[in-house]
Amino acid sequence: MTDRGPIAPVVCFSNLDWDYLRYRKQHLMERIGRATPVIYVNPPRALKWKHPGQWGTVTDVAPGVRVYEPPVFPGIRWSPLKAVNYRVIAAALRGMLPEGAKPILWIYSPHAARFTELLDSSLVVYDMADDYTAPTGATLRGGGERRELRALDRLERRLFGRADVVFAVSQPLRDKATAAGARHVRLLPNGCDIERYADRLREPRRIPRPVIGYVGTVAPRFDVELVRELARLRPEWSFEMVGPVTPHVTLPADNPPNLVWAGEVPYADVPATIKRFDACILPLREIEYSYKSSPIQVFDYLAAGKPVVSSPVAQFEAWPSLVTTARGAAGFAAALDEALGFDTAELQELRHQFARGESWDARARAALDTLAAA
Repeated sequence: MTDRGPIAPVVCFSNLDWDYLRYRKQHLMERIGRATPVIYVNPPRALKWKHPGQWGTVTDVAPGVRVYEPPVFPGIRWSPLKAVNYRVIAAALRGMLPEGAKPILWIYSPHAARFTELLDSSLVVYDMADDYTAPTGATLRGGGERRELRALDRLERRLFGRADVVFAVSQPLRDKATAAGARHVRLLPNGCDIERYADRLREPRRIPRPVIGYVGTVAPRFDVELVRELARLRPEWSFEMVGPVTPHVTLPADNPPNLVWAGEVPYADVPATIKRFDACILPLREIEYSYKSSPIQVFDYLAAGKPVVSSPVAQFEAWPSLVTTARGAAGFAAALDEALGFDTAELQELRHQFARGESWDARARAALDTLAAA
């Protein structure tokens, strides 16, 4: 990191546990922790009240980064009790900071907007990693998603008014924040851990070629039916979907024999997994949430030099030579036919070099420079 003078400690309110799959939150905080102390606050979820032994624990996870597991009261969904729970968390965080310190509050979930009233801060940062107020396609009982989205919309509007800096992962989210009146809105896309892809030699063959692969969470926005139909259209190809399946997704019972749902692999094994693929896909349901996103795995695909075919995503419209956009199973099949038929060593190196300029180190430097100037 460049010398930009002292930076206040960062308290990061994440919507993902540190030990969950590695996403934007962990990558950025790990690097920012090299420049200033970071307290990464795991989200206080309702189910955690069953494990009080973990409450209040502080764990060193990387140089300069500590993870705090906050207490979670039974019945946290009840607003008065939630307010008390948040005050208890704020008091604990004050005790973890140097006396008189005014930290940077780095917020990922609109739910954490409440902490801007409970903690004195030098800056408030809202990092829009997703469009939290757009439907994801999850089906919740009794219209639960609609109620949650309305509540998130109210909290996010409050956060737009209080944030000194808003980082947006994509241009549509930058436009949204600007239209809502947010100050100092900056585009900060996702990135990749480029050094993990220095060796891009293909792994030994294990299943019939070509292998079409996906790495990431199989969540409601993932188009299961598209992948199933694609596998049927190309029975001579192998399709390997790697990643955990969330509870709101049901995998097909009549799975084609050439389609494998491989489950989660350790983070350290992701580069080797992608090396096995001849081409990579991002099959998403065509919903607003998907279109405005910055899918993190595509940066890894490109770092590995792989051709990529994706459902429509705004960010990729500026990268037509790197990511091919397709619709429906037939569209994906045709795009993959072309990608496999015309891939070259020169194109693979072009993709890798592009990803090198999109590294998480570069993203963290840009974020710190913005904070220093705020």
